[in-house]
Amino acid sequence: MTADPAATRRERRIHAREEVRSHPRPRRPERARSGPVGTWTFGLLTLGVLALGGYLAFADLGGQRGEATSAGAIPVRMSMAGFTPVEVRVPAGQTIALELWTNDAPVHLEGGVHTLISEALGVYEELPGATVSGESRRIVTIPAPATPGTYDIYCDTCCGGKDSPTMHGRLIVEA
Repeated sequence: MTADPAATRRERRIHAREEVRSHPRPRRPERARSGPVGTWTFGLLTLGVLALGGYLAFADLGGQRGEATSAGAIPVRMSMAGFTPVEVRVPAGQTIALELWTNDAPVHLEGGVHTLISEALGVYEELPGATVSGESRRIVTIPAPATPGTYDIYCDTCCGGKDSPTMHGRLIVEA
C-alpha cells in the first residue's frame, strides 16, 4: 500500500510542532551585574560631571580670583554684567592705577576686548578677553582731574555697550 504523500507531510508538520513545544526555549545569557565597583564608578563620574558643570555655570559669580598684582592698584573687574566695583573713589589731581581684569572669553566680546571709555577724562583703554589661564589683567594709569566730581566710564564692546545701563561705572574724584 502506498502512503498518501499529503498525509505524510501533514504528519511531519504536526510532529515538528510538538517537538518545538516539548523543548524549552534556550535562555538568553544574563547581563553582567555591575556590583558595588560599577555603582561607585558611575556615582563618582556623575558627581564629577555635575561639579564641573556647576563650576562653569557659576564661577563668574565668585568674584575676583586673587588680589591685585600691583601694590596700590585698584582692581576693577570688567564683565558682561558691567564693572565691579561700580564706583571707584580717587583723590583729585593724582595719578591712579586701575588693574582691569576679566574672565570673559574673547569670543563673547566684540573684537575680543572689553573697553574702558570716558570722554570727559580722555580715556580709551582695551582689555583683551581671558586667556587659557582663565583671566586677563592689565594695569592702566589715569590722571585724575583736579576738579572733584563724578565721571562716567563705560564699556562699548558687549551687552548693549554705551546704551546699556549695566555697562557703566563711575569714577568719583574727591577733594
